[in-house]
Amino acid sequence: MSDLPPELPELQTGDLDAPTLAALFDDLERHTDVLDVLVKGSPTRHVSPTPIPLREAQALLAAGEVRGVQVRYRWQGAEWRDTLMQLPAVVRVVRMQMP
Repeated sequence: MSDLPPELPELQTGDLDAPTLAALFDDLERHTDVLDVLVKGSPTRHVSPTPIPLREAQALLAAGEVRGVQVRYRWQGAEWRDTLMQLPAVVRVVRMQMP
């Protein structure tokens, strides 16, 4: 038995403007099997950890009502997780393929 920690998934990151973010949500809806969508609350609004519909999460993120959105989905036989974090001028995406 090894004392080494398990290898962490590789992370991919990028910053998305509004049109690119909208295209990402369209792609997720059309080309993946969305497993669940969670939102991270803003300082002024507490959000339940209960999954919500993809388009509702998109609207909340666009309106600035949440700090971020996490989308877990299956694409080409693999499970992926995208975390979308609201920044002042863009949305940062952090993507990883789950082991």
